[in-house]
Amino acid sequence: MDPERISLSDINWPDQDLNVFLRSWQEGKTNRNLKLADLRTNSERDVKEVLKGCGGRLMDPRNTKFKFRDSNKWIYGGIHIRRKDGRLAVIQNNGFYYFDENQVVSRRQVEEYVDRWRKWNSEERSNTWYGEMFIVYIF
Repeated sequence: MDPERISLSDINWPDQDLNVFLRSWQEGKTNRNLKLADLRTNSERDVKEVLKGCGGRLMDPRNTKFKFRDSNKWIYGGIHIRRKDGRLAVIQNNGFYYFDENQVVSRRQVEEYVDRWRKWNSEERSNTWYGEMFIVYIF
């Protein structure tokens, strides 16, 4: 089975299982035709642990945006990872998206980005970035 879309809610996967899912996609072992994965856990997960070893880069929503396929949905920012063949996945866990290429990024989203950037780059456990929504858009 190699679906284009996966949608899972209230899943009990630990950080490590979500990490295996992403890394398996990166290595080209599974889900090669995947275009969208909407993974929602039943409790918060450590985002850095979920993305450990994936080479993720947190992108600024003010200057990074992609139109998702044929929809009228624009993804601003997110965490970018690449599959070994160069294919890009943008991971959102804040639920923000826009309907226009020229929409102004909201003040709230900028504040969340700054807070997440600080946590993403911190080695202190007290600055852990938690999330329970991992929406993976594949470009």
